[in-house]
Amino acid sequence: MLLLPLVAGCATTPAPAPLPPLLLDAADPVIAVTIQGVPMRLRVVLDQRNSIELNEDAAARLALPWQPDVGLNVGRVTLPSEAAIAELRIDSFSGKVQVSHHYRACCTGVDGEVGPDVLPYPSVRWERAGAPTPNGARVLPLDQSETFGLASPDDGLLLRFDLLRADSSATAAAGAILAKRWGGRWAGAPTTRRAAFGVVRPVRPLAFARPGALAGFRFDRLLVRELDFPGREALPDDPAEPGEVVVAHPLDRQRPWPAVTFGADRLGRCAEISYAAAPRSLTLRCAFDQP
Repeated sequence: MLLLPLVAGCATTPAPAPLPPLLLDAADPVIAVTIQGVPMRLRVVLDQRNSIELNEDAAARLALPWQPDVGLNVGRVTLPSEAAIAELRIDSFSGKVQVSHHYRACCTGVDGEVGPDVLPYPSVRWERAGAPTPNGARVLPLDQSETFGLASPDDGLLLRFDLLRADSSATAAAGAILAKRWGGRWAGAPTTRRAAFGVVRPVRPLAFARPGALAGFRFDRLLVRELDFPGREALPDDPAEPGEVVVAHPLDRQRPWPAVTFGADRLGRCAEISYAAAPRSLTLRCAFDQP
């Protein structure tokens, strides 16, 4: 890069003033931006990867040199994807970010979703009107994964947060870890839930003989995506009834991902959730379960 000397008597261009904290309504955390000059509405979420995810129709409005990207695994379903570098403008900020799409709708009612770590704000705060009065605050360190996004490490688990998902859930690896730790047994028949991009995945409730707490919330049972990201962790057996023949269908071992995702069943009790960029952390002010 060629550096030119300053001309005597000429003032340097002042750096733009830092942006103030971003305040959002947890029920509708949407911001207006422009991407490559095109106005867009993005939902600010905590479970997005380090990229702006766009609906397919929104991505089609951008004149960008899209390139094939690494496919995204939603459980055992792999979605092809494209990515590009685009200019993001928001408030007084302008900079380059990665945008991606997966050939289908990611987000209802908006053009796309973005995590707080992609935005230029020093902090982002979600406030929920009507939430119960907080009885405490918890500060959780956050790590950022290019593959899975933001998570808080907790004794072998990765805690994730999804303000829009109704039920908290765990991957197979996380369910197996908690089953060993808290005495877990299956407590109902398998059913299904929609995961990212509307992909339907099998889940099953796991009940705990010794209920424990994560991030201040008590769990006596938890939905487990029993086929997804188990690694070498083993979930509880499902005892056969007398005379019943059990036929096992072995699956290829998938990489371990011991993630527990908190949904609205817990996060709906948080009057305020705050993300800090430096050091990267999440502060929960909620009506936590009492010990």
